[in-house]
Parts: sequence; structure tokens; C-alpha cells
Amino acid sequence: MCSRKFVCYLTIALLLMGIFLEEVEARRKILRGRKTITRRYYRGTAIPAWAIVLLTGIGMLLLGGGLYALLQKFVVDAADTGEGINSYTPALQLTS
Repeated sequence: MCSRKFVCYLTIALLLMGIFLEEVEARRKILRGRKTITRRYYRGTAIPAWAIVLLTGIGMLLLGGGLYALLQKFVVDAADTGEGINSYTPALQLTS
């Protein structure tokens, strides 16, 4: 079941990457006699640039929030091992 989920997520990720890729330029050379004709084909992206920026920003916010929650749970909360026990002791003041 895990491999099926992985393949599904990988397919979705590759599909999104294909949508977000920049414009594709293809060149084809056609030989006719002694002349070489170069044709160029341009294909625009599937969604407009403002939508790419919006989705990227929302994705970054969600990723940052998820990372914050994970670090809060596993790093910050895990550091509170003992309550009331301070690991800091002030330096001893010597008077001369």
C-alpha cells in the first residue's frame, strides 16, 4: 500500500513540475536541397504566471508552517526535560 501511495504522490509531483516548467522551445531543421530551414515552435505554460506565483507562495507558507510545527514538537518541546530544574547557574562572584 505504501508503494502505491508513493507512486501516486510521485505522479502528482511530476505533473505539477511539468505544468510549472518554463516555456519550451523546440527547433527543427528541414533540409530542402542546399537550403536549411529552421522552424521554431513555442509553447506557453499551461497556467498563467500570476497563478504560479500565487501557488508557490501558498506552498511556501504551508511548508514553513509545517516545518515550524514539527520543530516545535520535536525540538523545542523535547528540550523541556525537567520542570523546575534550571540548567543555568550564575557564576560565583569573588570579592577581593
